[in-house]
Amino acid sequence: MAVLKEPFGSTRDGRAVDLYTLRCGSLEAEVLTYGSALRRLQVPDRNGEMVDVVLGYDGISGYEDNGGYLGAVIGRYANRIAGAHCRIAGRTVPLTANEGPKQLHGGPAGFDRQCFDARQTGESSVAFTYTSPAGEGGFPGTLTLEATYTLTEQGLSLRYEATTDQTTYCNITNHSYFNLNGGGDAMRHRLWLSSSRYTPVGPDSIPTSMARPVAGSPFDFTAEKAIGRDINADDQQLRNVGGYDHNFILDPMQGLRRAARLTGDRSGIVMEVWTDKPGLQLYTANGLTITGRGKHGAVYRPRQAVCLETQFFPDSPNHPEWGDILLRPGRRYDYSTEYRFSRV
Repeated sequence: MAVLKEPFGSTRDGRAVDLYTLRCGSLEAEVLTYGSALRRLQVPDRNGEMVDVVLGYDGISGYEDNGGYLGAVIGRYANRIAGAHCRIAGRTVPLTANEGPKQLHGGPAGFDRQCFDARQTGESSVAFTYTSPAGEGGFPGTLTLEATYTLTEQGLSLRYEATTDQTTYCNITNHSYFNLNGGGDAMRHRLWLSSSRYTPVGPDSIPTSMARPVAGSPFDFTAEKAIGRDINADDQQLRNVGGYDHNFILDPMQGLRRAARLTGDRSGIVMEVWTDKPGLQLYTANGLTITGRGKHGAVYRPRQAVCLETQFFPDSPNHPEWGDILLRPGRRYDYSTEYRFSRV
């Protein structure tokens, strides 16, 4: 077990970026202070060969120049908020829009664009901290976040802890793009989800209701299947967003439990996602295009990876009837996601 720290360059505005490497058993992870982004995750395949299962860039310019949020910790509020506003204590709070009239992933200066402080907290654990000033993205209150990456022999865990000095919204996730084969088309990966309902959206990707049954639709992953099997089906929901980009409501909705199982069709790598969040966004990288290249000259294209983002439901700040998810002074936001690996 080990943690190594080394420079990774500087942003255009002169902020120094460090790279932390975590090692435990046969696993290795690299995390940047820029966006607290998971840059590399090395896992052995069925033949014992090491496979890097996440997308990323060789230099800091790749993260600054491209969208897609590759590997980043997302906040203050993951996913979309309609109209770039929310309701708190009976008043409308304007937010900073960055996707037409909507706010996506915290706005144009979300956590993916921030440099975190970091400190080693264990033999294979590093805590990344960031203080979001009041008004950032439009959200009230100063919010302090600590995102802790811990590597074990079984996998990688992320614990998100946050506090605020004013009532606000907080919904933190990680936006890693997974390809368990290490590259190529990911639509032959097999996926199982612990979900009997999903959140339908309109052409603007905003929910039209909280829940719709998956039974009898392309959204039924209660029995494992290839992700791409139904992705081109004649279904309005798929047409609305060009594939899967939907929230799945997890069964049950509370407690740390297995939410998803993803299997690489060539590598035999199996990744289970465990979380205590109520939802999971399945995104099939429908809009993934980058300028330049990814790690080792890789060209990233749509559907070459899969995102499995644990979360509160999209647009929940405009739907208090879906549950009270406000973070208040004196309370602690404390949620975890684990990626556990095995082979078949």
